Amino acid sequence: MIFLRAGVLGCIVAAVLVGCGLWAEHKGSGMPAQQSSGDLTAQERAIWPNLPPNQDPAGVARGKILFESNCSFCHGADATGGNGGPDLIRSVLVNHDDHGNLIGPTVHNGRPGRGMPAFRNLTDAQISDLVAYLHQQNRDDRIRITYKVGQDITGDVSGGKTYFTEHCAQCHSTAGDLAGIGSRYEPGVLQQLWLRGGGSESRSDPRLRKTVRVSLASGQRFEGTLQHLDEFNVAFYDADGYHSFERGPGVTVTVHDPVAAHQELLGHLTDSDMHNVTVYLETLK
Repeated sequence: MIFLRAGVLGCIVAAVLVGCGLWAEHKGSGMPAQQSSGDLTAQERAIWPNLPPNQDPAGVARGKILFESNCSFCHGADATGGNGGPDLIRSVLVNHDDHGNLIGPTVHNGRPGRGMPAFRNLTDAQISDLVAYLHQQNRDDRIRITYKVGQDITGDVSGGKTYFTEHCAQCHSTAGDLAGIGSRYEPGVLQQLWLRGGGSESRSDPRLRKTVRVSLASGQRFEGTLQHLDEFNVAFYDADGYHSFERGPGVTVTVHDPVAAHQELLGHLTDSDMHNVTVYLETLK
């Protein structure tokens, strides 16, 4: 089976941020072949529903030049963060932007309190190209760090059951949320599913929703279901409705992510553990 140890880490990290793309299996040169969202099966789309579309190549090329000359010093050569500038590839604000409608004001006006200068010389069209470049980077990054597993996975069922009992049974039940899961997914898809903490259908489960606690300098505290979080703002719902706060001095944000436990498995998850759990879950018909 072709599944690199780095691929385990990459898949889980990418999955927590918003979903992964897929690599086709390695061929002769050793370089993976990229898959488009149109190549995904129905089962795979259930796990990776939000793969961004390919952007206009000309706009991406122009945006890349603009980014390298204006933004890369602070945000890094690949836009994943650098000299004081945050990661723009995984920014929720950037990923929801449409041709500069959200980040345009920030680019034009800067953020003096955070050390970001104003770029008033950039036109709306140029900012749209920047967004195209960042969206393409987001898509390519998801595809680049995820591997497609083959369907023939070998492992020890008994070992998988033991690992499940020790590390998974506190949150999951083979007679409850995982009942019959082995009959619903092919082995490779099932392995990706449990590594990332669920597919798109699980996002409606209240137990898996991210919650947030926001503490203000005034002493006020709010807790609710997280709706939006990036380096600029936090938004959530509580019993009183929708709230949104700008992040900055005096605003403390604490996020609770129930799926984060899947990331914590990386500290001791071996390839054998991974395969054993997968073949055990396959027996749950």
